[in-house]
Amino acid sequence: MPRVQEKAKILESHREAEGIYRLVLYAPKIVPTARPGQFVMVRVASEGADPLLARPFSFYRLHKDDGLCEILLRVVGTGTRLLTRRTPGSSVDVVGPLGRGFTAPTSSEETVVLVAGGIGIAPLRALLDHMLATTHKNHPERLHLYYGARSAGELIALHALQRAGVVTVVSTDDGSAGEAGTVLDAMRKRWEASAQMPNRLYACGSLPMQVNVARWIRGRNILVEMSLESMMACGIGACLGCALPAVDPEAPHEPRYLHVCQDGPVLDPRRIQWDKLQPVMARPLTFTSL
Repeated sequence: MPRVQEKAKILESHREAEGIYRLVLYAPKIVPTARPGQFVMVRVASEGADPLLARPFSFYRLHKDDGLCEILLRVVGTGTRLLTRRTPGSSVDVVGPLGRGFTAPTSSEETVVLVAGGIGIAPLRALLDHMLATTHKNHPERLHLYYGARSAGELIALHALQRAGVVTVVSTDDGSAGEAGTVLDAMRKRWEASAQMPNRLYACGSLPMQVNVARWIRGRNILVEMSLESMMACGIGACLGCALPAVDPEAPHEPRYLHVCQDGPVLDPRRIQWDKLQPVMARPLTFTSL
């Protein structure tokens, strides 16, 4: 799928939760071919060199008929702070769509579980929109979203999904909203007591969360895809900064790597050597909000 560079106009900017903002961009060259799970690289500074590098953002929502896309960002540094200060009518340099998106269900009979940790809700919301408009239009009750954050102030309102019929379970680490505990606690409570597993599971969140999801699905007959968070500077495989240790069935003892920007960000977790990632999990990575 060809990538395009264009100046995208910022139409709206909204504070959605504590430290989290939603931007609506007019990008008519990029949006028509974009898919849930893919991302764009946004360069904040149109003049000068601060910040020099572009930032990656997953598509939060896609409005293809209007050439619009929405992105979520968490304010963590200079680049994201500058983006929140951009006024409607200004432009940013955008390259996309980039990466590999989700493989969507093909039947309304499939029961689908989505696990979102924090700002990991971004690519999963785009996928939910797609399923609600296509395969699960008449069966939204077969879509189960588990959405967790550290506290109530970091949760984004999902009233539209609930009104559409998506089964939504909210959790917070401190118990200030929804169920107390992690999003994985909430998901496991429901499905480990069930005699029937979901057909598909999609997940996006911090690396520790993804590691635990990968452990949970072992031995279970579920199709699983994860949108992985990673630091990246280019988004096109040139900098090699988003490499992950991979599994090569044909040469299990040979080192092999996948690159989140090109092989992902959506990947089958069975392709990743999770045990080699654990020593560097102290600093959570934030694919959608650098």
